Amino acid sequence: MFTQKYLQEPECHLIAQDYLRDEPAFVSSLDFGPFVAQGIGPGPSVLIGDQSEISLLRASATQRLDHRMVLLARNGDTALVRRREPGFERYLADCLGLDDLTFLQVDAEPLRPVTYQLHTAKRLLDPLVDKARMHGGLTLKAYLTTGNVWRLAQAIGERSGQRIHVCGPSPRATRRANDKLWFSQLAGRVIGTDAIPPTLAAYGPAAAAGLVRRIGGSARQVIIKVPDSAGSAGNIRLEAAYCQNMALADLRQFLLERLHSIGWRDSYPILVGVWDENVSNSPSVQMWIPDLSKGDPVIEGIFEQRVQGGNAAFVGAASSALPDAIKAQLRTKAAQIACVLQRLGYFGRCSLDVVICAPAAGPETIHWIECNGRWGGVSIPMTATRQLLGDAPLAPLPAIAILQEKLRGPGMNCDALRQALSDLLFQQGRDQSGLVILSPPECEGGVSVNLLAIGETQTDADGMLAEAMRRLMPAP
Repeated sequence: MFTQKYLQEPECHLIAQDYLRDEPAFVSSLDFGPFVAQGIGPGPSVLIGDQSEISLLRASATQRLDHRMVLLARNGDTALVRRREPGFERYLADCLGLDDLTFLQVDAEPLRPVTYQLHTAKRLLDPLVDKARMHGGLTLKAYLTTGNVWRLAQAIGERSGQRIHVCGPSPRATRRANDKLWFSQLAGRVIGTDAIPPTLAAYGPAAAAGLVRRIGGSARQVIIKVPDSAGSAGNIRLEAAYCQNMALADLRQFLLERLHSIGWRDSYPILVGVWDENVSNSPSVQMWIPDLSKGDPVIEGIFEQRVQGGNAAFVGAASSALPDAIKAQLRTKAAQIACVLQRLGYFGRCSLDVVICAPAAGPETIHWIECNGRWGGVSIPMTATRQLLGDAPLAPLPAIAILQEKLRGPGMNCDALRQALSDLLFQQGRDQSGLVILSPPECEGGVSVNLLAIGETQTDADGMLAEAMRRLMPAP
Protein backbone atom coordinates (compact mmCIF):
# COMPACT_ATOMS: atom_id res chain seq x y z
CA MET A 1 0.00 0.00 0.00
CA PHE A 2 1.41 3.38 -1.02
CA THR A 3 0.20 6.51 0.79
CA GLN A 4 3.22 8.79 1.18
CA LYS A 5 3.33 12.51 0.36
CA TYR A 6 4.56 13.25 -3.14
CA LEU A 7 7.54 15.46 -3.89
CA GLN A 8 5.78 16.96 -6.92
CA GLU A 9 2.61 17.96 -5.05
CA PRO A 10 3.03 21.73 -5.71
CA GLU A 11 3.44 21.10 -9.45
CA CYS A 12 0.38 18.84 -9.48
CA HIS A 13 -1.60 21.58 -7.77
CA LEU A 14 -0.57 24.12 -10.43
CA ILE A 15 -1.52 21.73 -13.25
CA ALA A 16 -4.92 21.16 -11.66
CA GLN A 17 -5.42 24.92 -11.31
CA ASP A 18 -4.80 25.31 -15.05
CA TYR A 19 -7.45 22.71 -15.85
CA LEU A 20 -9.95 24.24 -13.43
CA ARG A 21 -9.42 27.71 -14.88
CA ASP A 22 -10.09 26.43 -18.41
CA GLU A 23 -12.90 24.05 -17.45
CA PRO A 24 -14.79 25.08 -14.27
CA ALA A 25 -17.35 22.28 -14.86
CA PHE A 26 -14.92 19.83 -13.24
CA VAL A 27 -16.19 21.14 -9.90
CA SER A 28 -19.44 22.94 -10.79
CA SER A 29 -20.88 19.71 -12.23
CA LEU A 30 -20.98 18.33 -8.67
CA ASP A 31 -23.93 20.58 -7.83
CA PHE A 32 -27.14 18.54 -7.94
CA GLY A 33 -28.94 20.27 -5.11
CA PRO A 34 -29.09 19.97 -1.32
CA PHE A 35 -30.07 16.30 -1.22
CA VAL A 36 -27.03 15.02 -3.18
CA ALA A 37 -23.45 14.69 -1.96
CA GLN A 38 -20.27 13.05 -3.23
CA GLY A 39 -18.89 10.25 -1.11
CA ILE A 40 -20.17 7.31 0.94
CA GLY A 41 -23.04 8.00 3.32
CA PRO A 42 -25.26 6.20 5.82
CA GLY A 43 -27.77 3.59 4.78
CA PRO A 44 -27.50 0.77 2.25
CA SER A 45 -25.93 0.97 -1.19
CA VAL A 46 -27.39 0.68 -4.67
CA LEU A 47 -25.07 -1.26 -7.01
CA ILE A 48 -25.25 -0.32 -10.70
CA GLY A 49 -23.14 -2.42 -13.07
CA ASP A 50 -24.51 -0.99 -16.33
CA GLN A 51 -21.83 -0.46 -19.02
CA SER A 52 -24.12 0.88 -21.75
CA GLU A 53 -22.92 4.47 -21.46
CA ILE A 54 -19.42 3.47 -22.52
CA SER A 55 -19.01 3.98 -26.25
CA LEU A 56 -19.15 0.70 -28.25
CA LEU A 57 -20.24 -1.35 -25.20
CA ARG A 58 -23.99 -1.19 -25.76
CA ALA A 59 -24.42 -4.75 -27.01
CA SER A 60 -26.54 -7.10 -24.93
CA ALA A 61 -23.65 -9.58 -24.85
CA THR A 62 -21.97 -7.46 -22.16
CA GLN A 63 -24.98 -7.59 -19.83
CA ARG A 64 -23.75 -10.64 -17.94
CA LEU A 65 -20.76 -8.56 -16.80
CA ASP A 66 -23.16 -6.00 -15.29
CA HIS A 67 -23.62 -8.47 -12.42
CA ARG A 68 -19.98 -8.13 -11.30
CA MET A 69 -20.79 -5.04 -9.23
CA VAL A 70 -23.01 -7.21 -7.00
CA LEU A 71 -19.81 -8.71 -5.57
CA LEU A 72 -19.32 -5.35 -3.82
CA ALA A 73 -22.72 -5.56 -2.10
CA ARG A 74 -23.49 -6.19 1.53
CA ASN A 75 -26.72 -7.66 2.83
CA GLY A 76 -29.48 -5.08 2.73
CA ASP A 77 -28.19 -3.51 -0.50
CA THR A 78 -30.02 -3.24 -3.83
CA ALA A 79 -28.67 -4.22 -7.27
CA LEU A 80 -30.02 -2.80 -10.52
CA VAL A 81 -29.87 -5.31 -13.40
CA ARG A 82 -31.27 -5.61 -16.89
CA ARG A 83 -31.95 -9.30 -16.45
CA ARG A 84 -32.40 -11.38 -13.32
CA GLU A 85 -30.15 -14.43 -13.09
CA PRO A 86 -31.73 -16.79 -10.51
CA GLY A 87 -28.83 -19.25 -10.63
CA PHE A 88 -26.29 -16.52 -9.92
CA GLU A 89 -28.46 -15.10 -7.14
CA ARG A 90 -28.59 -18.57 -5.54
CA TYR A 91 -24.80 -18.78 -5.80
CA LEU A 92 -24.38 -15.40 -4.06
CA ALA A 93 -26.62 -16.55 -1.21
CA ASP A 94 -25.30 -20.11 -0.84
CA CYS A 95 -21.55 -19.49 -1.21
CA LEU A 96 -20.91 -15.82 -0.45
CA GLY A 97 -23.51 -15.22 2.25
CA LEU A 98 -25.33 -12.52 0.25
CA ASP A 99 -28.81 -13.77 1.03
CA ASP A 100 -30.51 -10.43 1.75
CA LEU A 101 -30.14 -8.48 -1.51
CA THR A 102 -32.88 -6.78 -3.49
CA PHE A 103 -32.67 -7.06 -7.28
CA LEU A 104 -34.54 -4.50 -9.37
CA GLN A 105 -34.90 -5.51 -13.02
CA VAL A 106 -35.25 -2.77 -15.62
CA ASP A 107 -35.85 -2.82 -19.38
CA ALA A 108 -33.21 -4.98 -21.09
CA GLU A 109 -32.99 -2.57 -24.06
CA PRO A 110 -29.23 -1.82 -24.22
CA LEU A 111 -29.65 1.70 -25.66
CA ARG A 112 -31.47 2.98 -22.56
CA PRO A 113 -29.07 3.42 -19.60
CA VAL A 114 -30.27 1.77 -16.41
CA THR A 115 -30.02 4.96 -14.36
CA TYR A 116 -32.01 6.93 -16.93
CA GLN A 117 -34.78 4.33 -16.75
CA LEU A 118 -34.86 4.57 -12.96
CA HIS A 119 -35.27 8.30 -12.61
CA THR A 120 -37.97 8.42 -15.30
CA ALA A 121 -40.08 5.44 -14.12
CA LYS A 122 -42.10 5.75 -10.90
CA ARG A 123 -42.50 1.98 -10.43
CA LEU A 124 -38.72 1.58 -10.42
CA LEU A 125 -37.91 4.69 -8.43
CA ASP A 126 -40.44 4.14 -5.61
CA PRO A 127 -38.59 1.19 -3.96
CA LEU A 128 -35.40 3.25 -3.73
CA VAL A 129 -37.25 6.28 -2.37
CA ASP A 130 -38.86 4.08 0.29
CA LYS A 131 -35.53 2.53 1.22
CA ALA A 132 -33.86 5.96 1.50
CA ARG A 133 -36.63 7.14 3.86
CA MET A 134 -36.38 3.96 5.93
CA HIS A 135 -32.59 4.12 6.37
CA GLY A 136 -31.92 7.86 6.31
CA GLY A 137 -30.15 7.84 2.96
CA LEU A 138 -28.53 5.71 0.26
CA THR A 139 -25.20 5.52 -1.56
CA LEU A 140 -25.15 4.94 -5.31
CA LYS A 141 -22.15 2.87 -6.45
CA ALA A 142 -22.00 2.67 -10.24
CA TYR A 143 -19.56 0.96 -12.59
CA LEU A 144 -19.35 4.29 -14.43
CA THR A 145 -20.45 7.48 -12.66
CA THR A 146 -22.20 9.53 -15.35
CA GLY A 147 -24.58 12.46 -15.22
CA ASN A 148 -27.47 9.98 -15.27
CA VAL A 149 -26.23 8.49 -11.99
CA TRP A 150 -26.09 11.93 -10.38
CA ARG A 151 -29.57 12.80 -11.68
CA LEU A 152 -30.89 9.54 -10.24
CA ALA A 153 -29.46 10.54 -6.87
CA GLN A 154 -31.17 13.91 -7.24
CA ALA A 155 -34.53 12.30 -8.03
CA ILE A 156 -34.33 9.93 -5.04
CA GLY A 157 -33.16 12.70 -2.72
CA GLU A 158 -35.85 15.18 -3.69
CA ARG A 159 -38.64 12.63 -3.35
CA SER A 160 -37.40 11.06 -0.11
CA GLY A 161 -36.11 14.20 1.58
CA GLN A 162 -32.92 12.27 2.47
CA ARG A 163 -29.28 12.89 1.54
CA ILE A 164 -28.18 10.56 -1.28
CA HIS A 165 -24.45 10.03 -1.76
CA VAL A 166 -22.74 9.20 -5.03
CA CYS A 167 -19.58 7.13 -4.70
CA GLY A 168 -17.81 8.42 -7.78
CA PRO A 169 -16.34 11.40 -9.63
CA SER A 170 -18.17 14.41 -11.01
CA PRO A 171 -19.72 13.93 -14.47
CA ARG A 172 -17.03 16.08 -16.10
CA ALA A 173 -14.19 14.33 -14.27
CA THR A 174 -15.61 10.96 -15.36
CA ARG A 175 -15.81 12.05 -18.99
CA ARG A 176 -12.30 13.46 -19.11
CA ALA A 177 -10.59 10.66 -17.17
CA ASN A 178 -12.00 8.04 -19.54
CA ASP A 179 -11.01 9.98 -22.66
CA LYS A 180 -7.77 8.46 -23.95
CA LEU A 181 -6.75 11.67 -25.73
CA TRP A 182 -7.33 13.82 -22.66
CA PHE A 183 -5.47 11.37 -20.44
CA SER A 184 -2.54 11.29 -22.85
CA GLN A 185 -2.22 15.07 -22.51
CA LEU A 186 -2.50 14.85 -18.72
CA ALA A 187 0.16 12.13 -18.42
CA GLY A 188 2.45 14.14 -20.71
CA ARG A 189 2.07 17.23 -18.51
CA VAL A 190 2.51 15.42 -15.21
CA ILE A 191 5.26 12.91 -16.06
CA GLY A 192 6.71 14.16 -19.35
CA THR A 193 6.14 13.62 -23.06
CA ASP A 194 8.47 10.61 -23.07
CA ALA A 195 5.97 8.85 -20.78
CA ILE A 196 3.40 8.42 -23.56
CA PRO A 197 3.64 6.90 -27.04
CA PRO A 198 3.30 9.37 -29.94
CA THR A 199 -0.41 10.26 -29.84
CA LEU A 200 -2.39 12.65 -32.06
CA ALA A 201 -6.01 13.69 -32.47
CA ALA A 202 -7.83 13.50 -35.82
CA TYR A 203 -10.91 15.68 -36.28
CA GLY A 204 -12.10 14.21 -39.55
CA PRO A 205 -11.60 11.21 -41.88
CA ALA A 206 -9.12 12.98 -44.16
CA ALA A 207 -7.07 14.08 -41.14
CA ALA A 208 -7.12 10.51 -39.78
CA ALA A 209 -5.79 9.15 -43.08
CA GLY A 210 -3.08 11.80 -43.17
CA LEU A 211 -1.98 11.06 -39.61
CA VAL A 212 -1.90 7.30 -40.25
CA ARG A 213 0.32 7.94 -43.25
CA ARG A 214 2.52 10.33 -41.26
CA ILE A 215 2.94 8.08 -38.22
CA GLY A 216 3.35 5.02 -40.41
CA GLY A 217 6.44 6.59 -41.93
CA SER A 218 8.40 6.04 -38.73
CA ALA A 219 6.55 3.21 -36.98
CA ARG A 220 5.86 -0.39 -37.94
CA GLN A 221 2.31 -0.42 -36.54
CA VAL A 222 -0.32 2.28 -36.06
CA ILE A 223 -3.24 2.23 -33.64
CA ILE A 224 -6.60 3.94 -34.13
CA LYS A 225 -8.68 4.36 -30.96
CA VAL A 226 -12.18 5.60 -30.25
CA PRO A 227 -11.10 7.71 -27.24
CA ASP A 228 -14.15 7.24 -25.03
CA SER A 229 -14.47 3.48 -25.43
CA ALA A 230 -13.12 0.94 -22.95
CA GLY A 231 -10.19 -1.41 -23.22
CA SER A 232 -9.73 -2.84 -26.71
CA ALA A 233 -13.34 -2.36 -27.86
CA GLY A 234 -12.51 0.79 -29.84
CA ASN A 235 -9.06 -0.22 -31.09
CA ILE A 236 -8.00 -0.83 -34.69
CA ARG A 237 -4.41 -1.94 -35.16
CA LEU A 238 -2.84 -1.46 -38.59
CA GLU A 239 0.37 -2.48 -40.31
CA ALA A 240 2.00 0.77 -41.40
CA ALA A 241 3.44 -0.76 -44.57
CA TYR A 242 -0.02 -1.77 -45.76
CA CYS A 243 -1.35 1.76 -45.26
CA GLN A 244 1.66 3.42 -46.89
CA ASN A 245 0.89 1.71 -50.19
CA MET A 246 -2.68 3.04 -50.35
CA ALA A 247 -3.81 6.29 -51.95
CA LEU A 248 -5.02 8.77 -49.31
CA ALA A 249 -8.61 8.62 -50.60
CA ASP A 250 -8.58 4.83 -50.40
CA LEU A 251 -7.00 4.93 -46.94
CA ARG A 252 -9.67 7.37 -45.77
CA GLN A 253 -12.44 5.03 -46.95
CA PHE A 254 -10.69 2.00 -45.48
CA LEU A 255 -10.47 3.64 -42.05
CA LEU A 256 -14.14 4.66 -42.12
CA GLU A 257 -15.21 1.12 -43.00
CA ARG A 258 -13.09 -0.40 -40.22
CA LEU A 259 -14.38 2.09 -37.63
CA HIS A 260 -18.01 1.62 -38.64
CA SER A 261 -17.57 -2.16 -38.42
CA ILE A 262 -16.89 -1.89 -34.66
CA GLY A 263 -19.92 0.31 -34.04
CA TRP A 264 -18.34 3.78 -34.23
CA ARG A 265 -20.85 6.55 -34.95
CA ASP A 266 -18.78 9.24 -36.68
CA SER A 267 -17.79 11.02 -33.46
CA TYR A 268 -14.56 13.00 -33.47
CA PRO A 269 -11.82 13.39 -32.49
CA ILE A 270 -10.34 9.93 -32.78
CA LEU A 271 -6.90 8.95 -31.57
CA VAL A 272 -4.12 8.03 -33.98
CA GLY A 273 -0.88 6.83 -32.45
CA VAL A 274 2.06 4.47 -32.46
CA TRP A 275 1.38 0.89 -31.32
CA ASP A 276 4.18 0.00 -28.89
CA GLU A 277 6.36 -2.95 -29.84
CA ASN A 278 8.49 -5.28 -27.73
CA VAL A 279 5.96 -5.07 -24.90
CA SER A 280 7.16 -7.22 -22.00
CA ASN A 281 4.50 -6.30 -19.43
CA SER A 282 1.08 -4.63 -19.33
CA PRO A 283 0.56 -3.60 -15.70
CA SER A 284 -2.40 -1.73 -14.28
CA VAL A 285 -2.09 0.48 -11.21
CA GLN A 286 -5.18 0.22 -9.01
CA MET A 287 -6.02 3.34 -6.99
CA TRP A 288 -8.55 4.72 -4.56
CA ILE A 289 -8.90 8.51 -4.69
CA PRO A 290 -10.54 9.94 -1.55
CA ASP A 291 -12.00 13.39 -1.09
CA LEU A 292 -9.21 15.97 -0.94
CA SER A 293 -10.04 16.70 2.69
CA LYS A 294 -9.63 13.02 3.62
CA GLY A 295 -6.03 12.54 2.52
CA ASP A 296 -3.87 11.52 -0.42
CA PRO A 297 -4.69 8.98 -3.14
CA VAL A 298 -3.93 5.39 -2.20
CA ILE A 299 -2.18 2.96 -4.55
CA GLU A 300 -3.82 -0.35 -3.65
CA GLY A 301 -2.01 -2.71 -5.97
CA ILE A 302 -0.21 -3.33 -9.26
CA PHE A 303 -1.50 -6.12 -11.45
CA GLU A 304 -0.17 -7.71 -14.60
CA GLN A 305 -2.90 -7.73 -17.21
CA ARG A 306 -3.27 -10.76 -19.43
CA VAL A 307 -4.29 -9.84 -22.94
CA GLN A 308 -4.69 -11.66 -26.23
CA GLY A 309 -5.40 -10.93 -29.88
CA GLY A 310 -4.21 -8.19 -32.18
CA ASN A 311 -5.97 -5.46 -30.21
CA ALA A 312 -4.82 -6.72 -26.79
CA ALA A 313 -8.22 -7.69 -25.38
CA PHE A 314 -8.31 -8.13 -21.60
CA VAL A 315 -8.70 -11.79 -20.55
CA GLY A 316 -7.45 -11.69 -16.98
CA ALA A 317 -4.90 -10.43 -14.50
CA ALA A 318 -2.71 -11.44 -11.59
CA SER A 319 -0.66 -9.70 -8.92
CA SER A 320 2.42 -8.19 -10.56
CA ALA A 321 5.82 -9.83 -10.22
CA LEU A 322 7.70 -6.83 -11.61
CA PRO A 323 10.96 -5.82 -9.89
CA ASP A 324 10.47 -3.64 -6.82
CA ALA A 325 12.23 -0.69 -8.45
CA ILE A 326 9.81 -0.69 -11.39
CA LYS A 327 6.79 -1.02 -9.10
CA ALA A 328 8.02 1.87 -6.97
CA GLN A 329 8.33 4.02 -10.09
CA LEU A 330 4.82 3.08 -11.21
CA ARG A 331 3.40 3.91 -7.78
CA THR A 332 5.09 7.30 -7.67
CA LYS A 333 4.03 8.38 -11.16
CA ALA A 334 0.48 7.07 -10.70
CA ALA A 335 0.21 8.99 -7.44
CA GLN A 336 1.23 12.22 -9.19
CA ILE A 337 -1.50 11.75 -11.80
CA ALA A 338 -4.03 10.86 -9.10
CA CYS A 339 -3.19 14.05 -7.20
CA VAL A 340 -4.24 16.12 -10.21
CA LEU A 341 -7.43 14.10 -10.70
CA GLN A 342 -8.30 14.50 -7.02
CA ARG A 343 -8.15 18.28 -7.33
CA LEU A 344 -10.43 18.11 -10.37
CA GLY A 345 -13.33 16.62 -8.44
CA TYR A 346 -12.39 12.97 -8.86
CA PHE A 347 -13.45 10.66 -6.02
CA GLY A 348 -13.53 6.88 -5.97
CA ARG A 349 -12.10 3.96 -7.87
CA CYS A 350 -9.59 4.54 -10.66
CA SER A 351 -6.85 2.61 -12.45
CA LEU A 352 -4.10 3.44 -14.93
CA ASP A 353 -2.92 1.13 -17.72
CA VAL A 354 0.75 1.01 -18.61
CA VAL A 355 2.95 -0.86 -21.08
CA ILE A 356 6.61 -1.65 -20.50
CA CYS A 357 8.65 -2.05 -23.67
CA ALA A 358 11.90 -4.02 -23.53
CA PRO A 359 13.71 -3.82 -26.89
CA ALA A 360 16.58 -6.16 -27.63
CA ALA A 361 18.95 -3.20 -27.62
CA GLY A 362 18.42 -0.17 -25.41
CA PRO A 363 16.73 0.62 -22.10
CA GLU A 364 13.20 -0.27 -21.05
CA THR A 365 10.49 2.27 -21.79
CA ILE A 366 7.39 2.86 -19.65
CA HIS A 367 4.37 4.31 -21.46
CA TRP A 368 1.14 5.40 -19.73
CA ILE A 369 -1.68 4.39 -22.06
CA GLU A 370 -5.05 5.14 -20.50
CA CYS A 371 -7.04 5.90 -17.39
CA ASN A 372 -10.02 3.80 -16.34
CA GLY A 373 -12.12 6.29 -14.44
CA ARG A 374 -14.51 3.60 -13.26
CA TRP A 375 -14.65 0.15 -11.70
CA GLY A 376 -13.30 -2.67 -13.85
CA GLY A 377 -12.22 -6.24 -14.40
CA VAL A 378 -9.39 -5.97 -11.84
CA SER A 379 -10.69 -3.49 -9.27
CA ILE A 380 -14.01 -5.29 -8.66
CA PRO A 381 -12.43 -8.69 -7.80
CA MET A 382 -9.60 -6.98 -5.88
CA THR A 383 -12.10 -5.10 -3.68
CA ALA A 384 -14.42 -8.11 -3.41
CA THR A 385 -11.48 -10.17 -2.12
CA ARG A 386 -10.91 -7.77 0.75
CA GLN A 387 -14.61 -7.79 1.58
CA LEU A 388 -14.92 -11.59 1.47
CA LEU A 389 -11.91 -12.05 3.74
CA GLY A 390 -12.96 -9.29 6.11
CA ASP A 391 -9.69 -7.42 5.59
CA ALA A 392 -9.25 -3.75 6.38
CA PRO A 393 -8.99 -1.53 3.27
CA LEU A 394 -5.26 -0.95 3.79
CA ALA A 395 -4.33 -4.58 4.57
CA PRO A 396 -1.96 -6.33 2.16
CA LEU A 397 -3.77 -8.17 -0.61
CA PRO A 398 -3.59 -11.95 -0.83
CA ALA A 399 -2.49 -13.57 -4.07
CA ILE A 400 -5.29 -13.37 -6.63
CA ALA A 401 -5.76 -14.20 -10.29
CA ILE A 402 -8.63 -13.24 -12.58
CA LEU A 403 -10.02 -14.94 -15.69
CA GLN A 404 -12.41 -13.26 -18.12
CA GLU A 405 -12.55 -15.34 -21.25
CA LYS A 406 -14.74 -17.21 -23.69
CA LEU A 407 -13.72 -20.86 -23.82
CA ARG A 408 -14.51 -23.56 -26.32
CA GLY A 409 -17.19 -26.00 -25.38
CA PRO A 410 -20.93 -26.18 -24.78
CA GLY A 411 -22.65 -23.32 -22.97
CA MET A 412 -23.76 -23.74 -19.38
CA ASN A 413 -25.79 -21.86 -16.80
CA CYS A 414 -24.59 -20.86 -13.35
CA ASP A 415 -25.87 -24.04 -11.67
CA ALA A 416 -23.87 -26.19 -14.10
CA LEU A 417 -20.78 -24.02 -13.60
CA ARG A 418 -21.11 -24.42 -9.83
CA GLN A 419 -21.35 -28.19 -10.21
CA ALA A 420 -18.26 -28.33 -12.43
CA LEU A 421 -16.19 -26.28 -9.97
CA SER A 422 -17.90 -27.30 -6.72
CA ASP A 423 -14.86 -28.43 -4.71
CA LEU A 424 -12.85 -25.38 -5.78
CA LEU A 425 -15.41 -22.73 -4.87
CA PHE A 426 -14.77 -20.26 -2.05
CA GLN A 427 -17.25 -20.56 0.85
CA GLN A 428 -17.83 -17.43 2.92
CA GLY A 429 -17.07 -17.97 6.62
CA ARG A 430 -15.20 -21.21 5.97
CA ASP A 431 -12.40 -20.57 3.47
CA GLN A 432 -9.49 -18.18 3.03
CA SER A 433 -8.88 -19.36 -0.53
CA GLY A 434 -10.85 -20.69 -3.47
CA LEU A 435 -12.63 -19.72 -6.67
CA VAL A 436 -15.28 -16.99 -6.86
CA ILE A 437 -17.74 -16.71 -9.77
CA LEU A 438 -17.80 -13.01 -10.67
CA SER A 439 -20.69 -12.99 -13.13
CA PRO A 440 -23.18 -15.42 -14.68
CA PRO A 441 -21.74 -17.49 -17.55
CA GLU A 442 -23.23 -17.29 -21.01
CA CYS A 443 -25.53 -20.19 -21.81
CA GLU A 444 -24.92 -20.34 -25.56
CA GLY A 445 -22.06 -20.11 -28.01
CA GLY A 446 -19.36 -21.39 -25.70
CA VAL A 447 -18.52 -20.94 -22.03
CA SER A 448 -17.96 -17.25 -21.21
CA VAL A 449 -16.62 -17.27 -17.68
CA ASN A 450 -15.47 -14.60 -15.27
CA LEU A 451 -13.64 -16.13 -12.30
CA LEU A 452 -11.53 -14.94 -9.37
CA ALA A 453 -9.00 -17.20 -7.69
CA ILE A 454 -7.83 -16.36 -4.15
CA GLY A 455 -4.77 -18.28 -3.02
CA GLU A 456 -2.09 -18.35 -0.36
CA THR A 457 0.49 -17.89 -3.11
CA GLN A 458 0.33 -16.74 -6.70
CA THR A 459 1.13 -20.28 -7.79
CA ASP A 460 -1.91 -21.52 -5.89
CA ALA A 461 -4.19 -18.89 -7.46
CA ASP A 462 -2.92 -19.54 -10.98
CA GLY A 463 -3.24 -23.28 -10.42
CA MET A 464 -6.90 -22.99 -9.45
CA LEU A 465 -7.71 -21.13 -12.67
CA ALA A 466 -5.75 -23.67 -14.70
CA GLU A 467 -7.75 -26.51 -13.12
CA ALA A 468 -11.00 -24.65 -13.75
CA MET A 469 -10.12 -24.23 -17.42
CA ARG A 470 -9.18 -27.91 -17.68
CA ARG A 471 -12.63 -28.89 -16.36
CA LEU A 472 -14.51 -26.42 -18.56
CA MET A 473 -12.67 -27.09 -21.83
CA PRO A 474 -13.71 -30.20 -23.77
CA ALA A 475 -11.13 -32.86 -24.46
CA PRO A 476 -9.46 -32.43 -27.90
